[in-house]
Amino acid sequence: MSLESSHWNERLRETLERYEEGLLRGVSDKLFKPRSHWPTAELIERSIATIGNAAVVDRRLQAVAETGRRLLAVIGQSRQPRWKLGNVMELLYMLDSEADIRTIRQLLEAGMLYPELPPKGRKLRDFDQWLGFCDGQSAYVFAHPGITARALRFYDGGRGTFAECPRAVPVEQPSVVATDGLEWPLRLFAVWQRVLTSPIRRTQKGTFFKRDHEFFEQSPLLNGPLSECGVTLPHAGLLSVELALAVGLLKEHNGEIAARLEPSVLETSEQSRIVELWLALLSVSNWNPLEGWQVISQEGCRFPSVYLACLLLLAQLPEGHWCEPAALAEWIAQNHPSWKQPSADAQSSDESTDSSKNVKARRVGTSPSPALELAVSRFLLGIAHALQLVLATKSREGNWLVRLSELGEWLLGIRTSINPPPSYPQTLMVQPNLEIVAYRQGLTTPLIAGLSRFATWKTLGSACTLQLEPESVYRALESGWTFERIQQLLNQHGIRETPPSVIESLRTWANKRERLTVYQSATLFEFASAEDLNEAIARGLPAIRLTDRIAVVADEKEVDFRQFRLAGTRDYALPPEQCVVVEEDGVTLAFDMSRSDLLLESEIQRFATPMSDAESGTVRRYRLTQASLAQARERGLSIAYFEEWFLKRTGQPLSPAARLLICGDQLGGLHLKKELVLYVDSAELADGLLQWPQTKDCIERRLGPTAIIVRDENVAPLKEALRSLGLELKC
Repeated sequence: MSLESSHWNERLRETLERYEEGLLRGVSDKLFKPRSHWPTAELIERSIATIGNAAVVDRRLQAVAETGRRLLAVIGQSRQPRWKLGNVMELLYMLDSEADIRTIRQLLEAGMLYPELPPKGRKLRDFDQWLGFCDGQSAYVFAHPGITARALRFYDGGRGTFAECPRAVPVEQPSVVATDGLEWPLRLFAVWQRVLTSPIRRTQKGTFFKRDHEFFEQSPLLNGPLSECGVTLPHAGLLSVELALAVGLLKEHNGEIAARLEPSVLETSEQSRIVELWLALLSVSNWNPLEGWQVISQEGCRFPSVYLACLLLLAQLPEGHWCEPAALAEWIAQNHPSWKQPSADAQSSDESTDSSKNVKARRVGTSPSPALELAVSRFLLGIAHALQLVLATKSREGNWLVRLSELGEWLLGIRTSINPPPSYPQTLMVQPNLEIVAYRQGLTTPLIAGLSRFATWKTLGSACTLQLEPESVYRALESGWTFERIQQLLNQHGIRETPPSVIESLRTWANKRERLTVYQSATLFEFASAEDLNEAIARGLPAIRLTDRIAVVADEKEVDFRQFRLAGTRDYALPPEQCVVVEEDGVTLAFDMSRSDLLLESEIQRFATPMSDAESGTVRRYRLTQASLAQARERGLSIAYFEEWFLKRTGQPLSPAARLLICGDQLGGLHLKKELVLYVDSAELADGLLQWPQTKDCIERRLGPTAIIVRDENVAPLKEALRSLGLELKC
């Protein structure tokens, strides 16, 4: 999410336009105190201008209650101006357990905090109305970065905004476990490649279809440990999909998730990359470190404030001190309203008559649940450590300890700048077998993005591997890359010269692609025979031969149609036409050349064989055979494909004979046996025989209107019964 003032100025203007005039004037009076009765448009512009006036904002912040000012500073440290109201209330409670919704209302009235309002509908009359009807998990508020940045200046470099970090542990000469911060960019670009080749879809319930869900849940490329701390996150592959959506590598429309053709989101500096991924994590609600990925997660909604609280607590650590994740989980259990658990002390109301002492006694006795401790550990040692926000080491007892890294301190505004990491530009080793080995110490997010354009990620580790393939190179060429640009990247970052065989393969693939001609519009001519096409070109038809009977003309205005006898035309923007007739045998397919299109012949050749009399006027025939259908099954054509094709091209369901050839072994067994058939002169006589008890027991079943099956042993009783009716059974 952008932190530029111009973006939030526009958001602020849209919000103020949704205020009723009385509410707008009340907020303006507290924000910049207008001296005359200005029109509402002028009040809005003056309000936006006031946000950019540091001196005025500082004076207004001094008039705000301490808890409200600290809340604004904490929002500024998060670098996320837009928060769910429920998460803001959680942060407020952790800052001051005595604070309530009135603090939020005071910030709204002072113009320090703003509600996110729908663009249509009734305008907002007062804040009590909005606060009374909104849901904490669906309503959002935002604070302009110009306000939160000034609020942060009221505290000691950002270290005084939150509570002291519990149980700080001094460590001399720690053995620090650091990461390069590239694990998430690598996984996100691997997800981007996978979705680029095959878009994924959600069901109506919001889940992924089974095939996609199993791939991202089980892919070893996306679900391994994130760092040397050995933490494995539940459903890490699905979290990668959600993060890729949040940062903009993927896009979702009507339940379909596709990859953006220009994955330039993370091709930025290391600091910008950290901010993008951190903000993406705060926006993910379908995943949390306790349950993993879920469509509707009650736990996920309360974790963004937990993430921020953990980092803010670590920001208060003195120099040289570390903290156990379990200590932070204990603090969360004592102070977070959604995780706070009553202790034994809370059951006794007579331990203390002082309410403040009572609260203190309850907090001392509170301990975190194992689930919360596990979730905090996974966040700190998994996600935050992989993002380079925290450093890790081990205590003498072997427990993990963490503290903020320089990058984490910069994220929270404690540091104004950080030293850039060392650069190792030569980090690729290109093998003659078209495999690329990428050593992690020299990788950067722009280089990862570049490699992802034309090579496929195979393994992730201290030395990652990629594979150069025709499909991946074609993908890069289609997105605007050239052979020269790919070669330049490999040479610039290669440890040694790129093997000639690799260069030759890249040049061959690029030349094949460059031989393609793209027409904005064109007209295809299909001739009855190759001789007819040759004769047309000889007469001056300005066409390019595609096959022995098909040619393309870029501009049909150059064609003299008086020289041709057109059998039919076809507009490919229209749906496929039903132009195939299934003949009486059920396996012979005939289509009219005047109504067919060029795609039909390529479709039918996948599962049918042309007949020897194919050239018969304007009608072409193909036949379904066992051999042709066996080849179709090997190509992956299923019974569902044939059923759809027959309906689309013939307007009729799949013929019984065709179904017999395609899946006859699945239709059931065959039984041959001898039986006696009784033929009668009328259906009425057959009905009577089947109903009368004396003859019914002698009959096995009915074959047709006038045909009945009789067993051998029942012939004599049947003759006797018929004789009593005056009927003679002739054998």
